[in-house]
Amino acid sequence: MIRAPNATEVSHLFALAEHEIVKGRLSEAIILLRFIRSIDPEHTDAAARLALTLFRREQWNEAWDAFDIRFKLMSAQPSVKIRTADGSSRELPRWRGGEPPKKLLVMDEQGLGDTIQFMRFLRPLVAQGVEINFVTHEILFDLIRTMNLPINLLPSNQPGSVNGASGWTPLLHIPRALGIDPKTYGDGIPYISADPARVKSWARKIVPKGFKIGICWGGNPESPAEKGRSAPLEAFAPLAALPGVRLFSLQKGVPAKEISSASFRRDLFDFGEQLDADGKAFADTAAIMMSLDLIVTVDTSIAHVAGALGRPVHILLRREPDWRWLARETDSVWYPTATLFRQRVSEDWSEPMALVVADIMARMDPASGAQTIEALPKLSVSYGELADQLAALSLQIKGDRAAQPDVKLRQVRALEEWKKISKDNSLLESIRQQIEDNAKDLREAEANLGLLEAKQEFGRPFIGCVRDIRLYKDRRLDLMRRVDTLACPAQSSGDAKAQPVAARSGNKKGR
Repeated sequence: MIRAPNATEVSHLFALAEHEIVKGRLSEAIILLRFIRSIDPEHTDAAARLALTLFRREQWNEAWDAFDIRFKLMSAQPSVKIRTADGSSRELPRWRGGEPPKKLLVMDEQGLGDTIQFMRFLRPLVAQGVEINFVTHEILFDLIRTMNLPINLLPSNQPGSVNGASGWTPLLHIPRALGIDPKTYGDGIPYISADPARVKSWARKIVPKGFKIGICWGGNPESPAEKGRSAPLEAFAPLAALPGVRLFSLQKGVPAKEISSASFRRDLFDFGEQLDADGKAFADTAAIMMSLDLIVTVDTSIAHVAGALGRPVHILLRREPDWRWLARETDSVWYPTATLFRQRVSEDWSEPMALVVADIMARMDPASGAQTIEALPKLSVSYGELADQLAALSLQIKGDRAAQPDVKLRQVRALEEWKKISKDNSLLESIRQQIEDNAKDLREAEANLGLLEAKQEFGRPFIGCVRDIRLYKDRRLDLMRRVDTLACPAQSSGDAKAQPVAARSGNKKGR
């Protein structure tokens, strides 16, 4: 007799799905999460993880629909009531898609960065003749008005009423409701602007010489999204060491206190309390950005301001970043001028910062690109993992001839280390090639699985793809272990990571 898994077994399945996500095995995670949902439709954690994983796979329509789970995680689900002619009230219907209401109430729902990111989608509604009442953060009113849209702004922290609204929508649902093609999410940049008078005023305080970089290292420490996204200010020290670079702090709030104890505090210009001091969020920050060559920031609203202005921005992301940054290596679907730099190791900002340094050096002097490789940190991985990284980088570059410079830099560094290991060892090189061939087969199988999943075809071909993927991943681990055994015989019976590349850098005989 077949029985449904009990609560303990469901908990184990969810833990396994979380493990698959951390390892980047998103297809397997989605299968597990959907299975959990079929058993327990009220499992909100599984529903939330499913939505975020669908975003990472860029299965957009499913992701947007599943994303409604966010309302169940709130203390009170959003609703809008209207008063009828007889004095009673009824709920205003939510617009979910199709022809938009002629008079629409748009409700803000999350933080400042979310508002800045998604308010771009008010424009296509206005283009369809929709009259919009937008309930949002009052401190953003001036920034929103730079979009030059005929919308009525209402403060979210005050009670109010709207006459004649025939429907409402959460701000983040608009791209799904309008059926906007994700390929066009980044169109229309910039969609906000800085006040010309403020631009001129702040420009007088910024030394025109040098390569000018604005930095932001910390988010709101009380935010639910804060865990791991902020970096210590000291992680930005490599930028201060670059000749010709001038650093400007765009940081406000508690993290700004770190400036007084930073090792490079004399090289960091701090605008102080006067920055955005008049209650108009980002009005001064946006103006300052117009005089900078680059913004380097962790995942905060500063990143969205820079992206919405169309300014070059490098965004430092934690190892497991927020859903909006998807699973793309360096580019952003939202902001064409943004480049993403991801942690490889949790809480370690050294590698992404080194890649930022390499990129800046290339921007300042394109001819110096060959020298920037020395700015990258030594790789702290096992020999087998090094071969696996090489395979992944090779396939990424072959699939995208316009690959970002940091991807190519990582390949150069990995190749540099691999040559030290595989010198005069044809067997090691052969296994490395097998790892790359296996990685290619794995990628094709995962693509086929995605196509079948999109068609909702879960028959034998689907099961066959799942089986093939598991076999390819098992073979990948076996080949990596073979590399570790051949490259480091003394460690073959122990931990494959016992002899990391970083530990023996410069010691060719220590294998």
